[in-house]
Amino acid sequence: MAERYSAGLKSVVEVPYVAPDCTSIWAQYSVLSDQRQVLQDRLKAAGIPTAVYYPLPLHLQGAFTHLGYQPGDFPASEYASRNIFSLPMHPYLDADTQEKICSAFK
Repeated sequence: MAERYSAGLKSVVEVPYVAPDCTSIWAQYSVLSDQRQVLQDRLKAAGIPTAVYYPLPLHLQGAFTHLGYQPGDFPASEYASRNIFSLPMHPYLDADTQEKICSAFK
């Protein structure tokens, strides 16, 4: 399923990378785009749910304020939190549904 998503979306969004010597269980399939809201709106209009599981990077969450980190301290983490969103991913996701999801991006 992840390979189908990556093949269908790599020209539209930044798809996940898994090193050759690693394995992912794909609990989520998350992509990055600086057009996140536009794409989420387009997918929602097509009846496709998305989610942003981590809208705030850890260093800016309330539980970690005592550490004194500020916006800009971890730019890669902040970039990811602004641009990441997850697509439907579950054991029953079939190829036709994934094609519909990929097509909705375009």
